[in-house]
Amino acid sequence: MKIIKTLAAVMIALNLIAAAGLAMGSAATSRAISETAIEKAITATGAVDELTDRIIAQRTVNMGGRYGETMQTILKSDAMTAFFTGYTARALQSQIYDIELEEIGSDELNRAFSEGADECLAEGSISMGSTERLIFDKALNLAMPVLKEGINYVLKQMDLTDFVDRETAGYIETAKLLVSDKVRFGSAAFAVVMCVVLIAIFGGSMAGFVWAGVCILLDAVLLLIMSVMLGGSMQADGAELALSTRMMYVMMSEGLSYAGIAGGIPGAALIAIRGAIRGIFKS
Repeated sequence: MKIIKTLAAVMIALNLIAAAGLAMGSAATSRAISETAIEKAITATGAVDELTDRIIAQRTVNMGGRYGETMQTILKSDAMTAFFTGYTARALQSQIYDIELEEIGSDELNRAFSEGADECLAEGSISMGSTERLIFDKALNLAMPVLKEGINYVLKQMDLTDFVDRETAGYIETAKLLVSDKVRFGSAAFAVVMCVVLIAIFGGSMAGFVWAGVCILLDAVLLLIMSVMLGGSMQADGAELALSTRMMYVMMSEGLSYAGIAGGIPGAALIAIRGAIRGIFKS
């Protein structure tokens, strides 16, 4: 009888590992293609710094040479960095979810540069009086069509508005299936049922709590190891990898790390509950 119970527990544990792994994988994929993960990838890979350097190298921002240095300082401001980070994140998400996104427009670009100029003036990194600021704003408005065209060209050149190639698109289609509500909630519900059955099999010994907790923690630890390995690969091979590939590595690492930590919490909780219950009975 004990052998049959042990074999049943092993089978249920294997099913729990599979179900919990699928639920965590779904959570990891969802997180990896979220705006939060994309923004982290943009920051970690220095994509905006590279974008800014290319824009400066293109000399589109020189505005006839009169305000070249001022424009370069504004481009490096936090306001412009936030603007490019937000736009790039939306551009990548639009490709992932197959939503059309328009190029950067003159009005939004003008607002971003104005905010950047205000920031630089407040910090003292640029200097101009109220009259000169009016002249600068007028020159910026006149140069905006050319500036907009140049920046959009650099975005395309860096593949930030065409991030998803055919191979990546195939992975994304698979990922979309993985993050569907049916897969996520179905696998999570099945995992909960397996936990309940494991706990019931061991009855009064409450060893089922430990079995269930260990199974879930195995999945969580595996995801965390994969996250660390991806991060390590990005650091080791970063110089040889395309920007889009480096960003994908960071996004996937973020998703795996998030799911591993989130998945590890219920696993650890199950083991802690068993210890707490035993402690209560002993006292």
